Amino acid sequence: MKRYNITKDEILKKINSSLGTPLSFSEKILNEILNIITDGLNSENIVKIKGFGTFKVLNKKSRIGRNPKTGKTHLIDARKTVSF
Repeated sequence: MKRYNITKDEILKKINSSLGTPLSFSEKILNEILNIITDGLNSENIVKIKGFGTFKVLNKKSRIGRNPKTGKTHLIDARKTVSF
């Protein structure tokens, strides 16, 4: 299945064309929404938006990875990721 990626600018343009709001105002709205989600993930490790979905912080363990071009192995550090 092919992934569908969208940029922040594309979201802003869609908000602008749908609502007719200036891009600067649309950007303020989008930034505030993203800040709310980020703050919730930082404090609670989970954000549920009813009728939309759930964002969760996942803790990935360190592991051995391999460069597919060279075959050389290296350590991938433990890290946190966000899952939707």
